[in-house]
Amino acid sequence: MTEDPAAAFVAPRRVAMVVKYDGGGFCGFQRQPGFRTVQEELETAWAAVSGERQVVHGSGRTDSGVHAYGQVVHLPAVKRMPAHKIARAMNAYLPDDLAVRQAVEAPAGFHACQSAVGKHYVFFAATGPERPVLQRGKVAWIRRPLQLEPMREALLALIGTHDFEAFAAAGRSTTTTIRTITAAHIQPMRGGLAFHFRGKGFLYRQVRNMVGSLLEVGYGKRGPQWVANVRDSRDRQRAGATAPAEGLYLWRVFYQPNPFTRLCGESGSTYP
Repeated sequence: MTEDPAAAFVAPRRVAMVVKYDGGGFCGFQRQPGFRTVQEELETAWAAVSGERQVVHGSGRTDSGVHAYGQVVHLPAVKRMPAHKIARAMNAYLPDDLAVRQAVEAPAGFHACQSAVGKHYVFFAATGPERPVLQRGKVAWIRRPLQLEPMREALLALIGTHDFEAFAAAGRSTTTTIRTITAAHIQPMRGGLAFHFRGKGFLYRQVRNMVGSLLEVGYGKRGPQWVANVRDSRDRQRAGATAPAEGLYLWRVFYQPNPFTRLCGESGSTYP
């Protein structure tokens, strides 16, 4: 009797993971020939765990030097390892600057990027003349004094739905520069500041460019209204310089429903 090939077929499951990494040793998330990337490290670890070569899809492409505390990825998987064992198995093969925080079995239609309904980025800045030795590479160092209240006033111009072309870097692949920022605030912390941004999506280097413009206000070089004027100009040349990559973290990605229930409610107020 001939075996039915369809009977032996095992439909792949969808595994979703929350991962964190120190971006200083990576040339970004997306795989690039000849360069070390987060995507390739995850795919290599999964192959070691499962014997399968699968493509890992991320919720977004963090740039070279940018960190993540709540990057979300997914992959198709044939191996039937229980989801609660996947994180430990993956971490056994991952390098010291990359770890899986949680792994779950997601619905068949879940996609780390396309299913996301929002993202939360945090930019950490150490301020003052003292070099942040213990956080080296994990925060941006702003040597000059900053005026907090003018920056907070200027921040209001970035909340809501706007054309953010003035804060978008060259090389973007998106068809529109209109984005919605649902919440933003600047949080004083011991030794520095944390700039928080939540939105439905962000342009390439948008957060770092917005922070760079807010810093111009914080230095006293520009008034708070200047940020709104830059926004309305849609001219990148009028905005501030791009803030350093080492200060930026992809902190959390939002889904409805959220498959990662154990990781809900993390505020992002912890200094790295």
